[in-house]
Amino acid sequence: MTTFLARAMLALAAATMGEQREGWARAMAGETLAAAAEGKALSFAFGCLIAAWRAALTSSHGRFLLTSYAVAIGILLPMAALQIACVGFGLSYLYPGNHGLAGALLDGMATKWLWPFYQSAGPVLALLQLAIGIGHVRLAWVMLERDWTRALRWSARTLAASTTLIVFMGALFLNVRQSLIMGTVVGVELAILLIVSSWHADLSREVERTA
Repeated sequence: MTTFLARAMLALAAATMGEQREGWARAMAGETLAAAAEGKALSFAFGCLIAAWRAALTSSHGRFLLTSYAVAIGILLPMAALQIACVGFGLSYLYPGNHGLAGALLDGMATKWLWPFYQSAGPVLALLQLAIGIGHVRLAWVMLERDWTRALRWSARTLAASTTLIVFMGALFLNVRQSLIMGTVVGVELAILLIVSSWHADLSREVERTA
């Protein structure tokens, strides 16, 4: 277990330093093996991680990497978990006080002439939420891969699914307040993605000029 944690921390340190410090990462991997023989692998790897974070904060490339991971882990993945929890576990975030999607639809079915619409709406709403959740997971992945074309494509798809969900919920007279907040967050995510991609382009041009 100690060896696994040490390798994980070393991998995180290497990811933080980026491609420009691959030699450093390889050297630290060799030093970790020596430290493991002395029973100090965990403390050595933790020291490498702290050193990598400190170095990252002093360089534009390092700050870019830390920002990318913060957006992916701190924003995109929690949003994905929220959407999937609404579908799979009945979380009432989008449907406050109504026991999740099922409760909201049952309340709406109190109007008998709307029964067919609400019966068919459940799977559609669930699929839209699931698509939003999967879109956030995929967006986090491709963003960390620096594939900005696919990242923008997935962000646009997620925003479209969020907009469709809001419109559909409004047509069914469901409470759209929380879904509007969610849609706003998705729009903010798109803006952040554009900023991060532009930042990465500037860094790439800087590297080319100094090469």
